[in-house]
Amino acid sequence: MKRFTLFTFLYLALGVCLTAIALGDPNLPSGLQNSLFGSAGVSYLVCLFSTFPFWRETTIRFYRRRNSAVILPWLGIGVNIIVTIWELQSQNWTMEAILQAFSRLLAVLILAEIIVITWRVNSEH
Repeated sequence: MKRFTLFTFLYLALGVCLTAIALGDPNLPSGLQNSLFGSAGVSYLVCLFSTFPFWRETTIRFYRRRNSAVILPWLGIGVNIIVTIWELQSQNWTMEAILQAFSRLLAVLILAEIIVITWRVNSEH
C-alpha cells in the first residue's frame, strides 16, 4: 500500500520548483541548469520512493540496529546549513550560489524525514 506523507509532497514541490527555475531562466549557465535538473530528478525519485513502506522500514531497521546513529541526521543538517551559508557568503550571495543552495535542500529534507520517523518510533515505545 502506498503511503503519502507531508515529506512526499515536500519532495514533489521541491522538484517542481527546481524544474521551474531551470526552465524559466534562460541566462543560467548550462552546468547550473543541469545541476538543477539533476536535483529535480532525484527529488522526484525520492518522492516516489517515500510512498512505499520499505522507505520507512529501512530507516526504522537502521535506527534499531545502531541506536547511536540518532545524532547523525542532526549533524548532517547542521553541517549542510553551515556549508551552504559559507558558500553563499563567499560567493557574495550571487544567483548561482542561491540556486546551488536550493539543490542542497533535498538532503536537508531527507534527513528531516529520518528524524521524524525516529521520533515516531520513540513515541510508539
